[in-house]
Amino acid sequence: MRMARRDGNQPLAAVVPGRALQEWGMGSRSGSMRGNRSIGGAGRREWWRVWMTVGLGLGLAGRLQAVVVFGSGDPDRNTEAPTGRLTDSGWQWTGRFGAFCGVPVGPSSFITARHIGGAVGDRFELGGRSYRAVGFENDPESDLRVWHVVGGFGERAPLATAEVEVGEGVVMLGRGGRRGEAVLVDRGAGPVVAGWRWGELDGRLRWGTNRVGRLVEGATVGLWGPLVGCRFDGLAGADEGSLTVGDSGGPMFRQRAGEWELVAVHYAVDSAFSLTADGPGGSGAFFDFRGLYRPAEGGGWQLEDPNSPNPIPAEFFSTRIFPRRAWVEAAVDRAPAGAVLESAGRLDGVFAAVGLASHDPVAREFRVVRGEGMEFFRVTGPAGIRVTGVGEEEGWFWIRYE
Repeated sequence: MRMARRDGNQPLAAVVPGRALQEWGMGSRSGSMRGNRSIGGAGRREWWRVWMTVGLGLGLAGRLQAVVVFGSGDPDRNTEAPTGRLTDSGWQWTGRFGAFCGVPVGPSSFITARHIGGAVGDRFELGGRSYRAVGFENDPESDLRVWHVVGGFGERAPLATAEVEVGEGVVMLGRGGRRGEAVLVDRGAGPVVAGWRWGELDGRLRWGTNRVGRLVEGATVGLWGPLVGCRFDGLAGADEGSLTVGDSGGPMFRQRAGEWELVAVHYAVDSAFSLTADGPGGSGAFFDFRGLYRPAEGGGWQLEDPNSPNPIPAEFFSTRIFPRRAWVEAAVDRAPAGAVLESAGRLDGVFAAVGLASHDPVAREFRVVRGEGMEFFRVTGPAGIRVTGVGEEEGWFWIRYE
């Protein structure tokens, strides 16, 4: 065990292992998925979720990966924070967790989708800082997962204060792919665009808008938990968005009383299609499935009637926050205690908390006034906490950790 000391000599980087992880997430990457359900499909739709195998030709795979915008295939479209009436509509709270998104909802906790996985020790990046994940909790009633990190967030997203409503406008964010090539169908009057294939995955954060189409319980559509469904029908303007592989865990925000709040976390999208009854299948973002084949109940493909009078748009689903708000708040309250700076006059002495230390949990830094005698310091806190640097500055002795 190494200590940091304050006596004018070269300080030693130090850490004393802190409190053990609770049951909410200690273990390996595979172990971090304990408690997940393998949720089967219902009806004839096939939903994109992480636990299915990529590349079967039926669109049965993967993690939702990036917002596809209706009005443009420009890969640079909506890759910067929105402005105007959408200023501060959630972009500022959206961080990166691996290849996916997460949103801070507590002093040291962020929320994302359970099915994207992850492991203790993975990094969450927000506002130019990188935080180490030390544990998580799974919602027993939905696909939500709350992770805890070492350190603290400068700000957090407000949680939904009321249920979302049908017709309400929302802003959605996600990472990854571009809009691909157009998919054409002939409904009797020549080829027309029905939508676009999923394009190259580039990992960039994008935003889009949409309107709430319906509120459903996941079991009714072959999924899980309280969901909000939005359609990709082109009726919400040029910035209307749908989801693609990898968007899971991305947030959905709405504005109430002038304040933006987190209302949902992305879960699944209706995307599988084929141009023929025999396949091969693919995945795309479609505003009208008429004339295309979609997964049939019991297997194979079924043609959507090209002569149907009304368009058949794709639909995506996100887990609603408001019905699970009490669970989210309780999970945040169960976050492990933060870092504590302790000191002793001798290496083998009794360590006690330093009462006059200045602590910045966002920067993950303690500062104490430089003393005259020798003093030994250690940092305790969540399991695996460690000192990353020590030094002096204008009469202060600082210790940084993660």
